[in-house]
Amino acid sequence: MIKNKPVIGIIPSYRVDEKEHNPYDTFALFVTMYSNKIRESGGIPIGILEENLEEYMQICDGYLYPGGKKVLHSFSSIIEDCVKNSKPLLGICLGMQATVMYFNILEDRGENIEKSLLEVYNENKEKNPYLIRLEEGHYHFNDISKWEEVIKETSHKVSIIEDSLLHHIYNTTELNVPSMHNFAIARVPKDVQVIATAEDGTIEAIEYTKDNSFILGVQWHPELLDDSRIFDFLIKRCNYKYQVLVNKENQICENIDFTIVPYSSLCPECVSDGSIEEGVMTSWIAFRDYVRENGYFIDIESAYRTTELQKQLYEERVQEKGIEYALQFVAKPRHSEHETGLAIDIALRTETGKWVSDFDSAILKCYLFLKENCAQFGFILRYPEGKEEITGYHYEPWHFRYIGNRIVAQYIMESNLCLEEYYELEKIKVKK
Repeated sequence: MIKNKPVIGIIPSYRVDEKEHNPYDTFALFVTMYSNKIRESGGIPIGILEENLEEYMQICDGYLYPGGKKVLHSFSSIIEDCVKNSKPLLGICLGMQATVMYFNILEDRGENIEKSLLEVYNENKEKNPYLIRLEEGHYHFNDISKWEEVIKETSHKVSIIEDSLLHHIYNTTELNVPSMHNFAIARVPKDVQVIATAEDGTIEAIEYTKDNSFILGVQWHPELLDDSRIFDFLIKRCNYKYQVLVNKENQICENIDFTIVPYSSLCPECVSDGSIEEGVMTSWIAFRDYVRENGYFIDIESAYRTTELQKQLYEERVQEKGIEYALQFVAKPRHSEHETGLAIDIALRTETGKWVSDFDSAILKCYLFLKENCAQFGFILRYPEGKEEITGYHYEPWHFRYIGNRIVAQYIMESNLCLEEYYELEKIKVKK
């Protein structure tokens, strides 16, 4: 993430001078329309090359695999990264075909993990093809310009199944789409679901959602359309790692991959020193300093807590106030966001120099300022007023939660949602 904006790696097409007479005729191609769509949807596009893919994968929060003329097997590690780290991938035309081929090749390899994916591909491409060439003159391949009338003339109908990612994005079971492909998917692996087809049965869209993955492929070219919802989806699914849902029903998953680092308050005599998740640190400091520049002095009152500390706090509150009261303000151990290091209870300093970590009517303006500005730094107000029946907790204007994606944070705050509602609307599966 760069300033809480997702970085989207775009896979190129390659043009190669096969005779190697002119090195200036060998280059990677990046179509501007793809990068424009990423920027318009709130992401930062970067071009990926075959060399040093490991370094690129450390930078990228998601990927766009666009159309082209040749599947490059070297980019299979990108799809592996998406499956392993819950990064979103949007495959377009050839990108969809390459994605399905990857899962087909994995299936063909089976237990023979000593074989490379390229070896498996070469063994099967003739006897059991991954792609088929469509008959000449079919309506799927067109010469398309950006002229609106040409796009309409070359578009065809696709049918979308309900309860699919595509249906969720477009909220319809039918679309007219422009396409220009002369190959199609020959066979579908078991872990990939076909979610849209053309009238002649050609596969037009697929999804892979196993293991909290968000891999979506479409055979047509959405970059030609004014509708950007599919690119918005790609951006919103980035940094799912930080969108983990922990509440009264969902405890912290066992394999949570967070690194806790120390944070030292500027006023340790007044505010607790604490620790915080490593990826949150830069955004928190930027948020804190921005608030101070606007006249409100804030710091961390409480951030990361061990399970043992959470258990102690919960039991103390039960003894002091009773279980009914405690359940409104303190989570049971393994059910607290503080145990992830993503939640921050903010302390505010009043004009008299008093530090306040609970609700205080004297600093309502500061609470409002925090609520109005947190999203641009990737935070949300986790327990908003009026959402008590959904969150299970009393309104806490001091409790902020890092989401790691400014687009998602802004959507949640501007739509007056709590995180549970966002999960429901976006049909996101809770990590187990």
